Amino acid sequence: MIADTSPLGHIGPKSLPTNKENNLRLQTDQFTDRLGSFFSNLSWTDRQVLALHFAERLSPWEIHVVLNMSMSDVLCRIQHLRKIARQSIHASRGDSSTRLSLK
Repeated sequence: MIADTSPLGHIGPKSLPTNKENNLRLQTDQFTDRLGSFFSNLSWTDRQVLALHFAERLSPWEIHVVLNMSMSDVLCRIQHLRKIARQSIHASRGDSSTRLSLK
């Protein structure tokens, strides 16, 4: 059979369903976007410190220089962000274990 001289025909099964209903629909996300809500609750400065320290792996001293913030403010923000992240992880896991402390 030569492709140039063969007639164009119907490709596929002879009896296709004629209903036009499309069963392929996008389902909305059933899960809450915890990460998005976490970042939306942070201030711009906290997001910058978070990105520079954890994503870019800058030291507190480098963040102090880049953002022109006091060293104590940078250290307090990093500590506060770690605390919030830790609490968020525990809440998302549903951990009910008791915290161990050295007090």
